[in-house]
Order: sequence, then structure tokens, then C-alpha cells
Amino acid sequence: MLKDYLMVAQDALSTRKELYQVKEQRLALALDEYVRLNDAYKEKSSSRTSLFSGSSSSTKYDPDILKAEISTTRLRVRMLNLVPLEFCT
Repeated sequence: MLKDYLMVAQDALSTRKELYQVKEQRLALALDEYVRLNDAYKEKSSSRTSLFSGSSSSTKYDPDILKAEISTTRLRVRMLNLVPLEFCT
């Protein structure tokens, strides 16, 4: 009986470890995406493009779109942090 309990506990522990690794990977991806978007936003906000340049780079990084993407990414990171491991098993 004790042996069965230990086997079940070991299986549960290995499952939790796998879930933790998946969550770590998802968090790393979300953070990478956040850093990439934040860098793009900073680059766009710090660059001063002439209004008369005729360049189409102004549509490449639209500040409103970048702000929305950053907000969405922050929300996803918060949601990942809020979900306890107990609910994933």
C-alpha cells in the first residue's frame, strides 16, 4: 500500500515538474516577446522622422498598435503568473 502511494506521489511530482517546465518556457517566450515589442516601441518613440521624408516607416511601427500589443503581452504574462500549478494537474 505504501509502495502504491509512493508511486502515485512520484507520478504526480513528475507531472508537476513537466507543467512547471512548460510554464517556464511559456513565460520565457512571453518575456522575449515583451522585450522585442518594448524595444520596437522605444525605437519608434525615440526616432524623429521628418514629416516630409515620404518614408513609409511611419506605418511599420504604429505607436497605437505597439501599445496594444505591449498591453496584450503584459496581460498574458500576468495571467501566466496568476494560474497556480494545482489547477493544471
